[in-house]
Amino acid sequence: MTITGSAGTERARYLLNGVPARFNEFCHLDQITFVQLADWIVDNTQSCTSPDISIEESLFVFLDIVAQGNSFKATAYGWDHDIPLTQSIFVNILNALLVLREKEEISPSCPSLHTSRCRWSILRTIKSNKSRMDGLVKIGDEVGDGLEVNQESLIQALTALNNFVHECKEF
Repeated sequence: MTITGSAGTERARYLLNGVPARFNEFCHLDQITFVQLADWIVDNTQSCTSPDISIEESLFVFLDIVAQGNSFKATAYGWDHDIPLTQSIFVNILNALLVLREKEEISPSCPSLHTSRCRWSILRTIKSNKSRMDGLVKIGDEVGDGLEVNQESLIQALTALNNFVHECKEF
């Protein structure tokens, strides 16, 4: 991490340099896989967020919502961002994972998302029957702070993430 100074950066540094078990519990993947994913995103996608926010911090914000199941409001508070910035970071990582999905084949041995529900808690909150006619589903909703995303895009992004973790043969 090259950017210093913000509370979010300090929290990211704390997680990256802290106890591996705490890192695994938060991210639901190990540190090596996390760093490999961050490197892949930097090498293969263009970020739409502020250069003051590192890819590592962005991944942590995304995983705070996807793996921990936190709302955008709680995540924004935890990373010392406002809700629109937190939503922007989420969409940026979602789009990066969609690029990953397009560029990388899914391994036949990759576990299905159905068996990964304990890893990605966001899957427990969205159900096929909750998407609207236009395919959008609201995630991270707590008193109106949610974000509407295309459910199929979210599933494809999580499939790519699941496959990346599986291919790294960890956790």
